[in-house]
Amino acid sequence: MTSNMAIELKWLPPFHGPPEVGRTSAIIEIRFGSENATRFDDDWSESVQHGVRVSAYPLALWLASSWWRIRWEPLPSRIRLTPDGIPADASWRMSHELPAAGYGFIWPKLEFASDGEAIWVSCRPSPALSREPVRYLSEFEAFVPAPEFERETDNFMDLVLRRLDSLGQTELHILWREVLDERADPRQSDARRIEARLGYEPDEAPLMLLERLLELASEAGPGATDEIAPVCAGSRPIETLNEVINLASRPGVRGRVSVPGEAGVKDGTMPPWQRARRIAKAVRESLGLGDQPLDDESLAQLLQIRSDHLNGPVESLPGAPMGLAVRTGNDEELRLVFRKRNRPARRFEAARFIADYLCADPRERWLPLTDAATARQKLQRAFAAEFLCPIESLRNYLGDEFLPEAFEDAAEHFGISEVAIKSHLANHHLIPRTLVESQTIP
Repeated sequence: MTSNMAIELKWLPPFHGPPEVGRTSAIIEIRFGSENATRFDDDWSESVQHGVRVSAYPLALWLASSWWRIRWEPLPSRIRLTPDGIPADASWRMSHELPAAGYGFIWPKLEFASDGEAIWVSCRPSPALSREPVRYLSEFEAFVPAPEFERETDNFMDLVLRRLDSLGQTELHILWREVLDERADPRQSDARRIEARLGYEPDEAPLMLLERLLELASEAGPGATDEIAPVCAGSRPIETLNEVINLASRPGVRGRVSVPGEAGVKDGTMPPWQRARRIAKAVRESLGLGDQPLDDESLAQLLQIRSDHLNGPVESLPGAPMGLAVRTGNDEELRLVFRKRNRPARRFEAARFIADYLCADPRERWLPLTDAATARQKLQRAFAAEFLCPIESLRNYLGDEFLPEAFEDAAEHFGISEVAIKSHLANHHLIPRTLVESQTIP
């Protein structure tokens, strides 16, 4: 479920400190739908407050400096190193976690990450034994449509900058004007978006890497390039990009998607997994599959490949950074470059290829399958889970047996991995997310 975002200000007499900080002293309330991130237990007043007394300047400065990464950088799918060999976690936290706004204020534990269509927000309470005078109480997750995030951020910046105008030109004026100019220029906007997807601050990505990705968009498609960039995030981005480009020249497995169904529509107001479930159910109905498991022969027919392509290491590339389908331009033919080796994971990849074929822009030549937490990859994974293992059929199969051996039996029955079974159940709030958080979905 998506939520509205609101940052509300009530100006206060100036605090002590730099003029920018004092001039923007305020009670700030940050809400996402019905959830309030700034609800806190106040030692001084011995009461629960809904807005915190801070300065809007540090918050605005942090949002402006982090804007491109918050708007476009997905949640890392694994622990990464920077090109200098430093854990990327510190860089991530400075750009995505609100306490990095600093200036001596106690900020709520808010984390932001983008899937391209919406901004995921995670709020965590202060530690129970915290000795801080302000102890935040809320714990929730929310998804904010990206246009909503942009509008509310713009509104907040406008309020803060107008408050600062009497001080003349501040660092925030300069920084936010740069962000707005970049957003208004299509070429600069494309470059900033790709930089963010790679995990870089503005102007910090290697120029050669950035230029190659921007050039790749004309061959692979701009949407495909957006998906490839997070794959290259880490300590060896250029080498990884070379590996990805080499994948496109592999012979792969020749096939064609022969599945009826309407293409998915990008819609930031509907989470990708909801769209995926709707599309998967529609495709199953059009094929007359009901809720029964899909055997290898039937699944292979949908891609016009041999069933043994789903049941062995035929043309697999287990060390590849991602899976890939390439449109050959020959009567809708695809070259399918599988990454996985085992049968359940290979079946899952096959279903993801079908999902991306149905939902990607038909002008996109490359159809990437990655581990990234982007909307496109979320949709692929959710489609594959529902298409191969309809949730109602899974619930009927399990009954009341939510035990490890039951998950193992279900995985064998539906022909997908046990991890995918658990993730499917967790996505429908039938088991705790903690059961799958430490594992990797195929």
